[in-house]
Amino acid sequence: MASPNGPRTPTSTRTPAGHEAASPQHNLRDLGAEAFAAVAEAAERGELLDTGRFAELLLRAGRLDGPALLFDAWFGEAIDTRTLAAHVGSVWSMAEYPDAALDRPAWRELFAKAGFTADGRPATHPAGPVELWRGSVHERRADWSWTTRRAVAEGYATGTGARRSTTGRLYRTVAPPSAPLAHSTGRGEGEYVLNTDGLTIAEVPLTP
Repeated sequence: MASPNGPRTPTSTRTPAGHEAASPQHNLRDLGAEAFAAVAEAAERGELLDTGRFAELLLRAGRLDGPALLFDAWFGEAIDTRTLAAHVGSVWSMAEYPDAALDRPAWRELFAKAGFTADGRPATHPAGPVELWRGSVHERRADWSWTTRRAVAEGYATGTGARRSTTGRLYRTVAPPSAPLAHSTGRGEGEYVLNTDGLTIAEVPLTP
């Protein structure tokens, strides 16, 4: 299946005679295009990209285009569930706006096929309910990025964590063990990707 952002066309990195060298931004676009082209070629040939090779392509694509590359690779059958599980959590965490990069049904299927992971490795769901926090604007309170650390969520609520203007909203939920989709500790945020369907999400006061 095609990327939700439209087809990617690889661009030559060669500089024609008499022309100035390409800018760094242009070269980055070339690397991203090459990553999408490599996935498309593997899908066309019926070849599987292993975990290491796909990691290289994700680096070329960049964190903002990581979700689209993962989408193309999985739905194009260019990666297997092992590679999907190794990368889906980090691709979500690194994307600036993962909900905007792919729609929720696409993410739901990717996480379902990968199974629950912790830092890219298959893991068991939490043994019991998990208290989680989220700092966001009111209309995005049910999005899927949550943290075990209240202080981290307050940073996002007040703008210090997200480098944006103050929103002043802090939310809490207690998630059943089956609701978390992935867990990531790589950035020290104790992040859970959380299926919020049916959960009670309550606004709570910020710490004075």
